[in-house]
Amino acid sequence: MKVVLFGAGEVCDSFIKRLPKRFSILAIADNNESLHGKWKSGIPIISPNEIYIYKPDFIILSCISRHFSTIIDQLTKLGLADLYFPFPCDHESEMRDQRSQEEKGIIGRRLVNEIRGSTTQSGSVFYHISLADNFKKTQNKYFSKPSNRFLHIGSGHSLGVEIYSLLRWGGEWSAIEPFPRLRGEYPFDSHVLMIQELISLFNVPCDETADIVFNGNGEKLFLDKKVSPLLNYFPNVKLEDFHDSETYDICYSCAVMEHVVDVESFVVKTYQLLSPGGFAFHWIDLRDHRDFSRPLDFLTIGKSEWCEYYGDAGHFLHGNQLRYNDYRQIFLQHGFRIVAEDVYMKNDKEYIQEVSFDFADEYRLLTWEDFEVAGVLFVLEKPSHDS
Repeated sequence: MKVVLFGAGEVCDSFIKRLPKRFSILAIADNNESLHGKWKSGIPIISPNEIYIYKPDFIILSCISRHFSTIIDQLTKLGLADLYFPFPCDHESEMRDQRSQEEKGIIGRRLVNEIRGSTTQSGSVFYHISLADNFKKTQNKYFSKPSNRFLHIGSGHSLGVEIYSLLRWGGEWSAIEPFPRLRGEYPFDSHVLMIQELISLFNVPCDETADIVFNGNGEKLFLDKKVSPLLNYFPNVKLEDFHDSETYDICYSCAVMEHVVDVESFVVKTYQLLSPGGFAFHWIDLRDHRDFSRPLDFLTIGKSEWCEYYGDAGHFLHGNQLRYNDYRQIFLQHGFRIVAEDVYMKNDKEYIQEVSFDFADEYRLLTWEDFEVAGVLFVLEKPSHDS
């Protein structure tokens, strides 16, 4: 029997050891993107969106039981729920997890319920904390110069990144969100409290004396006992209409640029907003957002037809159909120096060969690399005046 395990953590190790020999483990699916492309005990770790490629007979959840309902919901959305095969849990791992939850006191109780509830209302707090840590880790990896002013382009409907970053590292953080439908009614107070509780719970070093409050217009937030605004929120403001008298040390975006119709204007504006020697981080998801399991299907539609039907809905789909090398060329054309390119997702080769027969004429001559790269992080530098 061919199976895919779901969950690549500690519990997975015990499942690999104790599954009967009649089970052949094809791959391990996990939601942690940093694990994708890696291996565990000689078995590839993949995105859940890639499970269908392996055509398993069953999917076994190799994680602790409190994650089951979330994963089964995810499998339902992927059309794979009927492949879920209930398998006896790892009792030792379950007991260890239970003791851990009891020692922490509130995880799994009120706080986690609130965090889970926030997922549909204003973005997952855990996700945005993880994103903030990832930004900082990337910054430390590629340069060491001090940075004080940060601009998040396309913050979505949660300021979790900025609130967490402000408490932990200080500085001045600004966030732009151009689409009013994504803004919603952001629960500032509840997210501030949840993030502060999580920081305390996990002993994250931060300014524990700082309380975040916001003024009457709801667009600027302050740390009390400070004079200047340290967190600025600009809802319903497009990047091309955004102006600031001061430049930024770092601009960053995550899964935003693929939704932009006029990418060149986006890049030019980002370049203008950066200080000389400043950096930009752009995580770009190059998959067809209509169906992540068919990541290149939108290349069967010509550019003019795509713009006509989908350009105005760029915040839901792709505002453009650019590929890896297209972005690379645009960054270089407009003055950026590419410090690093980190490909974090790849498309399956068999799928590429299958769908390539139906590509629109303008995409038939793309390089294999442009078909294969599904997600990439670009680290860019605006050259200083002295360079």
